[in-house]
Amino acid sequence: MVAVKPAEAESFLRRLPKTVELVLFHGPDAGLVEERCRVALASAVTDPNDPFQLVRLSSEQLAADPERLMEEASAIGMFGPRKAIWVQALDKAIERSVKPLLDGPPFENLVVIQAGDLAKQSALRALCERSPRAASIACYAGGERENAALIDEMLREADLTIEPGAKRDLLGALGPDRRQSRAEIEKLALYKLGEKRVTSEDVARLIVDANEVAMNGVVDAAFAGDYGGLDRELSRAFAERLSPDPILGAAMRHVFSLAEGRAKIEAGASATEVAKEMRLFWKREAAVTRQLSGWSSAALAGALGDLQAAVRRIRRSPLAAESVARMAFWRIARHARAAQSK
Repeated sequence: MVAVKPAEAESFLRRLPKTVELVLFHGPDAGLVEERCRVALASAVTDPNDPFQLVRLSSEQLAADPERLMEEASAIGMFGPRKAIWVQALDKAIERSVKPLLDGPPFENLVVIQAGDLAKQSALRALCERSPRAASIACYAGGERENAALIDEMLREADLTIEPGAKRDLLGALGPDRRQSRAEIEKLALYKLGEKRVTSEDVARLIVDANEVAMNGVVDAAFAGDYGGLDRELSRAFAERLSPDPILGAAMRHVFSLAEGRAKIEAGASATEVAKEMRLFWKREAAVTRQLSGWSSAALAGALGDLQAAVRRIRRSPLAAESVARMAFWRIARHARAAQSK
């Protein structure tokens, strides 16, 4: 069998061919490697927790006894027609066990090998990719499509639905690591136990970094020219012991994002299109769209200068940090008001 393409892995595992006696899972995403191993094992035995149905082998065991894998693969299960063998924690010792296994007579049981990020020239990969009785499946870090499918699957199992805006926010908060993404979604499902719908507020409260939400509140109020909102957001952030440095840093990153967006707008894109590309928390999208339309490149350069000057002053006089940060954000709010009046 040839190597299974990553995009076809899920459908392949749902209909694992009976001719496949050994499956090798490998790749940089250890969480996805383990998850797919468990899926394959569940297709072969009725109870993966039953030691009579599932045999676990380590590379150390195979190094001491290379023939052990063939013995287990050919053994007849005590309480059923088939059992599975899960080989974990690999090193080169496994190659001495796999080659005679695939060169020998067919075996009844399913062998699942959990490996790390194997190179293309790996002998183990080559053995599995050349054999018509084996399959090799690479597991790479998931993107937005894979995370979206994982959200749908896990929330459906928990009898939960999710608002479209909340799903976008959750996707933005999830990273490429499958195990970590699964843990975050499980945390959300547990939080909503007994309820029916996941909202954006749930995602913001449980998944999105609370400090990030507080900093975005300050930044958006300043760049909107909202004096009252800015005073409230700054007071709240400082009351929660969020120091001025990270807030100023978030504001500088926001300036760079707006400047990049302005360049796209000047090249012909719309502010709405640019804001969507920024993958913002959905409640920020309208505010940032207005900022993209209202702030010129020259004004953004001035705002960046104000922020950088504030950071320098704070380093010289740390005790005045909150006052210096307030003045910097008030100047940005005045710039925003001036742009709105034109």
